[in-house]
Amino acid sequence: MRASDGDRSPSTPLGILLIDHPVQYFAPGLRLLARQPGLRTRTYYGRVSLDGAYDPGFGRRVRWSTDLYSGYDWWTPRGGRWRSWLGTLRGLRRDRPDVLLSFGWTSRVCRAAFLYALVTRTPILFFSDANIRDPRPLGWRGRLRRRLLRVAFRQAAGALAVGPANHAFYLAHGVPPERLYPGVDSADVDLFFAAADRRRRTPGHRRADGPFVIGYVGKFIAVKAVHDLIEAVARLGPGIAWELWLVGDGPLRAELTALVARLGLTGRVRMFGFRNTDEVPDLVAQLDVLVLPSHVEPRGLVAVEALAAGVPPVVSSVTGVWGPGDTVEHEVSGLVYPVGDVEALVGSLRRLIEDPGLRQRFVAAGRNRAAVQGPQAFAATVAAALRTVAARRAGRPAGSGTPAPIGAGVERR
Repeated sequence: MRASDGDRSPSTPLGILLIDHPVQYFAPGLRLLARQPGLRTRTYYGRVSLDGAYDPGFGRRVRWSTDLYSGYDWWTPRGGRWRSWLGTLRGLRRDRPDVLLSFGWTSRVCRAAFLYALVTRTPILFFSDANIRDPRPLGWRGRLRRRLLRVAFRQAAGALAVGPANHAFYLAHGVPPERLYPGVDSADVDLFFAAADRRRRTPGHRRADGPFVIGYVGKFIAVKAVHDLIEAVARLGPGIAWELWLVGDGPLRAELTALVARLGLTGRVRMFGFRNTDEVPDLVAQLDVLVLPSHVEPRGLVAVEALAAGVPPVVSSVTGVWGPGDTVEHEVSGLVYPVGDVEALVGSLRRLIEDPGLRQRFVAAGRNRAAVQGPQAFAATVAAALRTVAARRAGRPAGSGTPAPIGAGVERR
């Protein structure tokens, strides 16, 4: 645990962030948040494992190469379910925050914080990547969850919206528009910009006679629908030279390997296995197109990373990363196809294979969009929302609570 490097004056508002466990995407932004002026922050984690933890989505134990813990103030309660509940409540009573920011709403630490907010009337904001495009039927549990969420959101000070689909989710669950603040579900985009630069400096990095490289990066689980992508490349036909790179791991690896063999694609599909955060950028930068074929996908940060690496994305229609003004915009910075429609995916791939100019236009339009989805924007938007809500509670002007457009003046070539 390390103290925040920001303003530690007791008169400066304190914001406490509630997160179930350390996340490799958030850690760089939390370090920058600790240095934001006019705000103190502390992060509560519901569970911490310094030596890594088993990830069922990857089907293996994972210890991220990203530094998850240094450069910001964090704390975690000890003990099992009820002890961690009580520990969180005691910690909040000790720290007496001016505002809370709950990342999600299902973990014990987040639920304990919501109870504390209700009892003490401390304003609480929500942050999530949930989107309105989830195609799964609700059932009675889903309908009950929706009603409970609407009740929770009515009691909250608002939420940070991380894109049009997430914005629509909050509106559909009763959050008033005036309580929605701009947010960023951050990717460490600078790593991917650097990988693209290294790739461009490599002699012969785009051989005219080489295969067209199609890629997927992520977990091998059912909702990611990697089988859709494998079936799509099998239908591209014999006249197209292509390779499929599958970067990841998970419980469906054996099943996907068998599908590749059954379709006669063994020599054209490369299984890279799990790769850590310091290895993925250089792999992505070698792709010609990245595909996100998910049947359920709250956001889809790998599409942001692809554009930062100079690679156009093709994403399914249920992903939360596309929409007007979002990082991926159909026919502007990538292609969107109807979820589960393998033939439509084949058509999208063929367009990009046959039209290098289209690929270049998508990347040119998307790189600036990706540039404003990094840790700096995450820290700035979170700090702005926390300061605004804390100032409103204290009855003083919000000051710099609402930032200028995060990407103003930022250009990537």
